[in-house]
Amino acid sequence: MKVLFATDGAEPSERARELLARLADRARTQVVALSVNGFESAMRSARHAGHFSPEQGHAVAKLAVDEAVEALTAAGFEQVDGRVEDGDEASEIVHAVDHDGFELVVVGSGKERWLDTFVLGSVSSSIVHASPCPILVVHHAPEPGRAVGVVVGADGSEGANHSLAAFIGLADPARCEVTVVAVAVPIALPSGWPAGAATRSVGVNDAEMALARRHATEATDTLAEAGFSVEQEVVAGGAAGVLLDQTEQREADLVVVGARGLGRFRAKVLGSVSDRVIRHAPATLVGR
Repeated sequence: MKVLFATDGAEPSERARELLARLADRARTQVVALSVNGFESAMRSARHAGHFSPEQGHAVAKLAVDEAVEALTAAGFEQVDGRVEDGDEASEIVHAVDHDGFELVVVGSGKERWLDTFVLGSVSSSIVHASPCPILVVHHAPEPGRAVGVVVGADGSEGANHSLAAFIGLADPARCEVTVVAVAVPIALPSGWPAGAATRSVGVNDAEMALARRHATEATDTLAEAGFSVEQEVVAGGAAGVLLDQTEQREADLVVVGARGLGRFRAKVLGSVSDRVIRHAPATLVGR
């Protein structure tokens, strides 16, 4: 798999690099570390140097790339390269994906740097919404000394299947503990239902449960064929809540989910389920 690792050298990027190193099959993963000398990079350089300097910004970006290449090589990756671009951060990252055939983008997310928390207009949000390939967003790195815990959301959608394929293409089965979770969503009552109704949900019918089991089995079989050891859960509830609850209960490090679900969970840009998971899970791999 050809991976673009976006880095600015700050702690969120280091956490993303650590998860990438812990998760990936290092022999068959080709990584390009990219740092962009853009507005945020220039402002950081100005704060440190006391004046604005495009050259200093470029040097800071190159240092971030050099450190990433050195660390990834030391971690055992056999194909690592690095490069620096000047321009708008999000635009340059998406441009690289468009023109260089990357199959996955890896970014760190934190509150202090240009790969920031997910608010409208932020660079990280722009990458998530605009990337034509799956993206791995990392808030927290896995604890050392154990396998990477992974929760795979299975709903039968094209996005979920795409994210699953990206995970299989990246991950080393020997490094992961995987649980497939399929959610049977309760049927909501119509908006015009009498105000005195005791609940706005009438539960999950047999057809919904059967469909969720089928989605779970299909994803489990796909993972097993790729060499992964897999557990399986079918749970009734709200999709985002169930995935996050399962992640917390299992102390998982990564959630694999489609950008848009099926039916009423489909959105024009980024689905409500994937958006919530990206904000709150330790790390999320989102497929289109």
